[in-house]
Amino acid sequence: MSISSVKVNKKTMSIWRNQSFLILLSSTFLLSIANRIYELLLPLILLELTNSSVAVTTMRTSELLPNLLFGTFIGVFVDRLNKKKLALWSIGLQAGLLLCLAWMLKIETTLLAPYYLIGFLLMTFNYGYFNAQVGLVKMNIPPEYFNSANAKFSFIETFVSVMGPVISGLMLLLPFFYNGLLVTAFAYILCFVILFRLSHQSESRRQASSGFMADFIEGWNAFKTNKALWMMTLFIMVLNSTMVVVQTTVIIFAKIDLGLTSSKVAMVISAVGIGGMAGSLLSGKLRKSWGLGVLFGASAILHTAAYLLMYISNNYHTLIIALFISGMATSFYTVCAYTFRLEQTSPELIGRISGITGTFFRVGMPVTVYLSGWVMNVWGAAPIFLAAGLVNLIVFLAYRKTFLWKLK
Repeated sequence: MSISSVKVNKKTMSIWRNQSFLILLSSTFLLSIANRIYELLLPLILLELTNSSVAVTTMRTSELLPNLLFGTFIGVFVDRLNKKKLALWSIGLQAGLLLCLAWMLKIETTLLAPYYLIGFLLMTFNYGYFNAQVGLVKMNIPPEYFNSANAKFSFIETFVSVMGPVISGLMLLLPFFYNGLLVTAFAYILCFVILFRLSHQSESRRQASSGFMADFIEGWNAFKTNKALWMMTLFIMVLNSTMVVVQTTVIIFAKIDLGLTSSKVAMVISAVGIGGMAGSLLSGKLRKSWGLGVLFGASAILHTAAYLLMYISNNYHTLIIALFISGMATSFYTVCAYTFRLEQTSPELIGRISGITGTFFRVGMPVTVYLSGWVMNVWGAAPIFLAAGLVNLIVFLAYRKTFLWKLK
């Protein structure tokens, strides 16, 4: 075989020539825009309606509960159902719920319970879609491109995290809050159209004798016998609890403690996306030179620095630096966590393993987020930033002593 033919083959195998990857990447781009606008708008809307940190954290808790209640079993459904159809249903239902939420704001509904219910349902369908998407990536992208694909997914998400707050800030300048939710719903509808074009590979049907609980037990046994996977999952479980609390707290801190306007809060939060974009560009090279284990540990140390900087912040300039560092750390963390899970899981188990690990990833989130609202009511945001920084430092010191540190 000539050198020129080898070059052609390598070019042909480029991930950018994989149509399924391009469709999945495009859908990720649209959903990242939609989710970023929604995630930033709703806390600010609730703050405007109630001026209560407890209302905001209660809403966030309602969004986190589905992962705890249904996460493990959603994975079984994902492995038993057609993943493309499940993803399309999840996207369509979320678009409908967002239109309902926009209508509630249009008629100026002040009762909070419907907002909490819609938040709960949105995250239920979002989590179902996410598990289906993991399976779609596993089935449609060659294994040798997993790390590259995840880095590009992370880059798209973090790029949008720069633009999302900017767009949200512009939406907040409009006379009505519900405009942002209408944009979000439209993005979901467009994503539905794009994903519908995915030429999904046929999925092997499970034997009729294989019951729901048998499938679940098979997935659970595969998880608990994989020492590296369950150990990494435990570390992620703790780190995620601190991350989600800080993400919620920092919005309230910027709005109430620093006295920033809603549009300026959106602009300041965009520093997370800038840092995340830098992190996603570096993650591939750093994994090759450091290894996945070291890069994952480095994300915990960077989060420690970011949270402690937030703790001493008394102006938005310092907060922007802290958010930049946090965004970079989150990018490293996300690429490592999800690439590792893909590499450790066979295609026929990906839904169940994603469901089981996803449940553990988020098991501490609802409690910590809900309690953080009451902590802020009494002592403000500073103790939360300090506690999050110390927890990340302790996790790093413990993680450093395990065999995971040497993972390549």
